[in-house]
Amino acid sequence: MRFKQRKTIYPLLIGMFFLGLYSGQLFADNGSISLEARVDKNKIKIGDLIRYSIVISRDENVMVQMPELGASLGAFEIQDYDDPEEEKINGEIIQKREYTISTYDIGDYEIPPVTVYYSVGGDTALQELTTEKIKIAVESLKPSEAGDIRDLKEPLEIPRDWWQIIRLALASLVVLLILILGYIYYRRRKEGKSLIPRKEKPKRPPHEIALEELEKLMEQNLIEQGEVKKFYSFISDIIRRYIGDRYYIIAIEMTTAQLIDAMLSADIEPETTHVVEDFLFKCDMVKFAKYIPTARENESIVQQAFDIVEQTKIIFETEEEIEEESIATEDPETVDLEKEDMPAEKEVE
Repeated sequence: MRFKQRKTIYPLLIGMFFLGLYSGQLFADNGSISLEARVDKNKIKIGDLIRYSIVISRDENVMVQMPELGASLGAFEIQDYDDPEEEKINGEIIQKREYTISTYDIGDYEIPPVTVYYSVGGDTALQELTTEKIKIAVESLKPSEAGDIRDLKEPLEIPRDWWQIIRLALASLVVLLILILGYIYYRRRKEGKSLIPRKEKPKRPPHEIALEELEKLMEQNLIEQGEVKKFYSFISDIIRRYIGDRYYIIAIEMTTAQLIDAMLSADIEPETTHVVEDFLFKCDMVKFAKYIPTARENESIVQQAFDIVEQTKIIFETEEEIEEESIATEDPETVDLEKEDMPAEKEVE
């Protein structure tokens, strides 16, 4: 619905005055202007937004002062506004101001008139045009015969969806199992084990592995090939691994001084510790101090490595060997007394 108010200003002419012409368009000093107010709807629900527009059509020599942005629009609140760019249509300039308004009261209301001031050409005197008021009907969202205000209803009880609850519980259980299995997998991978435990062969005694590695090292003939430093590095690592597996010390990651301190702290025999210290010291001299050993020293270091393993290896005894040792260590007098208590054999005639 559009409401339109036009005022006409024309030079004072006797003939036109008597005619009383009212055309809705003003002419002054060869300038014309028209003012129009419109809304996009005149019946709304409470809280709905209305597009209220003020449209001015004028000549180029007519200067306009638009109403203030906070102009009073009665019971309506201005939510937003916009001043679109001017347009030129059929020689006229179209100037607009658009408001987005709303109200939260029910009833019949009016958008009050809005006044626009203008001047023509170089004239500084301001003249005015005023829009007509626009009626707006505001209705309730859910009108009823009983009125807008209704009694409170009892709260609705939402029925429980047991199947949904069961599905959520099962999904939570599956997620929990996945997390537990993931943690177990992570721990076993970190420990170098597979997710499913496997029956593994018993570990070989440390001395068997060390002796086998020493034999393989001798077969490489590194010394004869001039790889003396490499040979001493290999033989040193073999004994370090053996000491680590034999006495549960992380020997391969320690310096010689740290390893000897660890062996002393582990209450290992001083003689064994001294032999290992002497062996590693000789190897370090070749590895780090660029010492060139003699052929006799090469033979001696190999023999010393074998002696360390042989003298410190763990010996597993069978049950028969344990019984023989226990009998051999028994007190001879006790054995004689046991023989005396035994009944004498009858002589055979």
